[in-house]
Amino acid sequence: MCGPFETMKKLAVCAVLVLMCANAQAQDKAFGKLAKIKGIEFVHVDKSMIEQAAKTGEGIHIGEAVNFDDEDGMFLKEFSDVKVFRSEEQKAREQMKKAATKLLKQKEWQPLIDATSEEGQMVKIYQAKNGEQIKNVVFATQDDETVLVVIDGTFDIGKMMGMGNNGDDNDQQ
Repeated sequence: MCGPFETMKKLAVCAVLVLMCANAQAQDKAFGKLAKIKGIEFVHVDKSMIEQAAKTGEGIHIGEAVNFDDEDGMFLKEFSDVKVFRSEEQKAREQMKKAATKLLKQKEWQPLIDATSEEGQMVKIYQAKNGEQIKNVVFATQDDETVLVVIDGTFDIGKMMGMGNNGDDNDQQ
């Protein structure tokens, strides 16, 4: 039989899990709103398509904006979902930049790269971790094109770029 302390402890764990799931759904809805902006092209590659691309070794290629080459299929196995938002229309680009910037300022996002060139080209890479699940965002603007890529899975873009453990003390021992 559980005592009152054990019952409260279980309720607290359940509440945390519910809040974490709600936060992940809120992020997905926020990114989903980008797809509804007039002038933004949206491509979603789900888990089954990623698995197929990994099996064939052809990788994932979405226009000129996104190319994940993976001949042995090992890289793509870390992906569970890829969303690509792209626009060449000025008004849509401005709306996308405003919405993405607002979203990425939330506390769960860790900035990995935030670079702007003299020509006005911009690249921002952010990451949010939730246990083993990682959401990576690459946001780039250059000349007349803006692209935002959201990668869900266990792929850690920070580690790939040699940026250490990104705050996860359990990895270094």
